[in-house]
Amino acid sequence: MKLKAGFLKRILLTAMTLSIIGSSAVQAAPENLFGYTVVDSGYSQGLAGAISGERTGNPTTFTSSTKVTGLNGDPAIFNFFQGNESRLVLREYNYTPTAPPNRIIDPFAASWNPLVSPSWSNVANLHAVATKNQWLYATGYDLAKIAVVNMNSGYAQTAHNYQFPTSWPSISVPAGAAVHGEGLTVVDNNLYALFTINPDGGYSVYSNSIVVKFTINTITGALTYVNHLEVGKNAFTLDHYNNKLYVCAVGGMQNAGSANPDTRLDIIDLATFTKTTVTKTSGMIGDFRDITIVDANTAYVFLGNYNASFANMLGNVYRTTVANLTSPSTWTNVSTINSPGYLWGIYGDSTRFWFVKGNQIDIYPGLPASTGDTATRTFTPTQLGYSGGNLNSAIILAPDLTSRAGAALQSAGVAKSFAAHSVLAQQARKAAEKKTGLKIVNGQRILSFD
Repeated sequence: MKLKAGFLKRILLTAMTLSIIGSSAVQAAPENLFGYTVVDSGYSQGLAGAISGERTGNPTTFTSSTKVTGLNGDPAIFNFFQGNESRLVLREYNYTPTAPPNRIIDPFAASWNPLVSPSWSNVANLHAVATKNQWLYATGYDLAKIAVVNMNSGYAQTAHNYQFPTSWPSISVPAGAAVHGEGLTVVDNNLYALFTINPDGGYSVYSNSIVVKFTINTITGALTYVNHLEVGKNAFTLDHYNNKLYVCAVGGMQNAGSANPDTRLDIIDLATFTKTTVTKTSGMIGDFRDITIVDANTAYVFLGNYNASFANMLGNVYRTTVANLTSPSTWTNVSTINSPGYLWGIYGDSTRFWFVKGNQIDIYPGLPASTGDTATRTFTPTQLGYSGGNLNSAIILAPDLTSRAGAALQSAGVAKSFAAHSVLAQQARKAAEKKTGLKIVNGQRILSFD
């Protein structure tokens, strides 16, 4: 197997040994661990960058660097694998049918110059990608289509594309409904796709979301419908662990000052394609917003909702085992939240915990077990490139599959993305501006009740 030069360099650096007075220590090489996009306070321009450090190092040593500048006001990045190599797609959404071309990037290159810049007409407002062999599957929020892309042909869009729900007659939605592509996950030879539905159009009313199962033709990339399941309203996660999918659903439109009564966590058993639904216990606040599973003994669930003015998120992060995910009364609170910002998400790996906390990125040096455990490194939009700016998307950067860390991420599903949370962030921000009468005009916040 041929390894690219950049990866060989990282292997050699990681293997260097320092001998001091008869003892030795492995000197690991810093690498890009976490990707992000930030925008200015007026959502008029953006940039992309990475947080780097030793993969098992202390977060206090982590640094950030800007990789791409001159982006528009809604950029986001997504991680995937092309064969054994980790890749990014950077998209810029401009709320029109003709967006700038996507950029395919090597996340571990010194500079993030695009390897190729394809345009995919069947994807508007890209929200998720997943791959199998040379086939990349992409879905966008606006069109609710699944596009099939051939990575071996310059990432060209193929003739295969599928429109939710009309491509599959067994799925029906109300006439006039607005439908949205939210998530994609490949497990073995199957693709799973998550779609949300607004039965009356707009964004104020939601029906149950739908997860669709397909088999993949690995020769042509074509998809064959197998089955579908209804999950919670306004769902946006599709996390995979140990042959199960975990789907967090807000339960409807985000509310000011209260959670949705229909919020829930659905656990889909892929062996039977059946679901188990988890709801909150008495005393828990917030909507189910995110989940991350490290191993059988360590899982985290984040519940929260905005306060009455949409200024702060109120909620908690809980720790439990995978076996006890269906028993919320046994969960342990490890973080209480009362913080501003709009982009929220959690991710734990074997050595640390990442918390996309509204408008900052908190990094814990280990896996929190109580509220006494705190982050030792924080990055704000000001530190990442825009004074008073906003986080717009974030993602864990998976190493190449030839590394042990990359293989572990692939076995649990492709690296965690928080980009699907961006729509929730945008809707909450707009709701806050409407509620307070504040609007952003030419980068300035003004009072307006129009």
